Amino acid sequence: MRRAPWIRLLLWHASAAIPVLGAAAAFYGPALERTGGAWPAPLDDVYIHFGFARAAALGHPFSWIPGNGYSSGGTSLIYPLALAPGYLLGFRGAWLGLFAALLACAALLDLCRSLRRLLEPRGGAGAASSRWVAWVAPLFVVAVPLLDWSWFSGMEVALLGAVLGRALVAVRRAELAPPARRPAEQLRAGLLAALLVATRPEAIALAAPLAVAVAHAAGSLGAAASLARASLPTALLLGAHAAANRALTGEWGAAGAVRKLLLSNPYPTPLEKAVEVIKNLAALRVQALESALGGPWLSLVLPALGAVAALDRRSRRVAVPLLLGAYGSLLLVALNATARYQNLRYAAPSLAMLLLAAALGAEALARRGRLAAGVAAALAVAALAAPSGGFARQIDHFARASANIAGQHVEVARRLAARARQTGAPRRVLLGDAGAIPYLSGIPAIDGLGLGGYRGMPFARASVHGVPAVVELIERLDPAERPDVFALYPSWWGGLADVFGRRVDAVKIDDNVICAADEKVIYEADWSALAPPGERRAGVIDEVDIADLVDERAHGYAFPSPRGGWVIGAVLPGGGDGAGGDGAGGDGAPRFDAGRLIPEGREQSFTVGAAAAIARGPAVLALRTDGGGPIALGVAALRDAGGEARVEVPERPAGRWFEIRVPLRDVAPGDRIRIRSLLGTFRSFHVWLLRP
Repeated sequence: MRRAPWIRLLLWHASAAIPVLGAAAAFYGPALERTGGAWPAPLDDVYIHFGFARAAALGHPFSWIPGNGYSSGGTSLIYPLALAPGYLLGFRGAWLGLFAALLACAALLDLCRSLRRLLEPRGGAGAASSRWVAWVAPLFVVAVPLLDWSWFSGMEVALLGAVLGRALVAVRRAELAPPARRPAEQLRAGLLAALLVATRPEAIALAAPLAVAVAHAAGSLGAAASLARASLPTALLLGAHAAANRALTGEWGAAGAVRKLLLSNPYPTPLEKAVEVIKNLAALRVQALESALGGPWLSLVLPALGAVAALDRRSRRVAVPLLLGAYGSLLLVALNATARYQNLRYAAPSLAMLLLAAALGAEALARRGRLAAGVAAALAVAALAAPSGGFARQIDHFARASANIAGQHVEVARRLAARARQTGAPRRVLLGDAGAIPYLSGIPAIDGLGLGGYRGMPFARASVHGVPAVVELIERLDPAERPDVFALYPSWWGGLADVFGRRVDAVKIDDNVICAADEKVIYEADWSALAPPGERRAGVIDEVDIADLVDERAHGYAFPSPRGGWVIGAVLPGGGDGAGGDGAGGDGAPRFDAGRLIPEGREQSFTVGAAAAIARGPAVLALRTDGGGPIALGVAALRDAGGEARVEVPERPAGRWFEIRVPLRDVAPGDRIRIRSLLGTFRSFHVWLLRP
């Protein structure tokens, strides 16, 4: 006797809940034991999302910390907004992770529902022989332990899965809808594709093929109009996001792209960047698309089933985009300098797309008769069983990583919060992309890597150029606004922690599998070597503070790149005229400055500011450098027909600043000044234009 439809549906939901909740329990249970009952988070980035969620709940959307201003550094635009209700409902502190876990399980069940809708037979021959695929669909969702690690990590991956499933269903509905309803369904598919990109930016590799698939199924509506409805929401989202970034941060790209993409690094050559991309691709292929799927041969089952779906007339309009999206997003991820780390979490969307394509392939094959259904079942069993050997390792890694985050980042937050209660300090902490510390301690922070954002200042770009460039931005802050405590990895912050900090505490963990180093050190800050904000040297017409990215941008400063212009920094007493005339402080006290290395045969240049207090005429160019061997410079005001002046600079004593003065006979605002290194490497720290 056939069961009633509602009974079949109830049984299906129960059969879907069992593997999803079972996998969740398998990961969270051991992790809870390792953390001593604190809700586990295997990545500190989880707490960055929590910080954005708390700020949104408090009325500061798209801010990491209220008061820091807009930040483009969140890896997901919408995930913090999905977490914010949990904060308002009382899931505070680390227990927001419990809400994230509930959200992840709900999202995965929603993905299973979407996959079931895609796999349900539409009647015709073979419908009976393929019906079983919809019942095993939830197993495809949780079959790969490496992907499960990310599903349950507290990151945005599970939400991406839910949006992905709904986007695929929308594409299918747009394909099958009658002409009168098809425009609305196409627009719905376009909106969900845009939501995909808002969840993870590399999902653009899937959103674009989905839009083409919608246009391909346009029928009588016309391909151009259909493509517009399916693609314009994503285009508008990307345009609005880029415009907001530009207006509020000065960068078109998001802070994560500026900080992490290999293309943003100004120092390597294109060939060197290409080599790193190839290394990333090789690691992702071997570790995520091969080892994680059962080894070199068994890992081919998933793409083979996906290819079957791509060749099938019924499923190809969602299967082809899934395959293109899987490999396209992996290619985009390979541009990320951190792609090989954090347990390959950036490969998780690609794995999810491959699994969905494989499920579609199993259904397409099973639909072709009993014999084909047997082959489909065998391939499905192979695809689902092959990765299972990785469950024990991934569950153990999840637990150990969660213990690492609790033992290091959470402990640092606890100690800083205790110090603040006892002494009223720190008032602001400097850290490097560490979310748990400000979120759990409640202490305002500046992220030296720039992902947290701080009042539109280019910390992300500065951190790529070098630590001294980050210090230059801190120098711009009012002394009362500068961080009074650091919580940093010393190996990441040479030239800052050791120069401007005094070690007062440290948290060291054993069995480190996820943190950047086993010890995070707490320092008290001493910024006495920084110049007071707004300090201006007497007689200055214009100046360029080299390696201060704000000043460089204002003057159109150009340095030799690639393989040149590396940022350096030093704290030295004044030199030059011996009375602080070089801007190092009239009392001879040591003063910090950052600069750049200009290799022999290369040049730097800048434009005299339009607001410079100068009429056309002679001026003196003063160049700050430090001690070293003899060098020769070629200096020219490019509008001046007098050509380039050669300046010989003798050997200089080490341990202090030194000033080089070059007379210019004709300079005006808007002129381009070029400084070439003719002999030796020029260590260029500061440029002033002075009245003669």
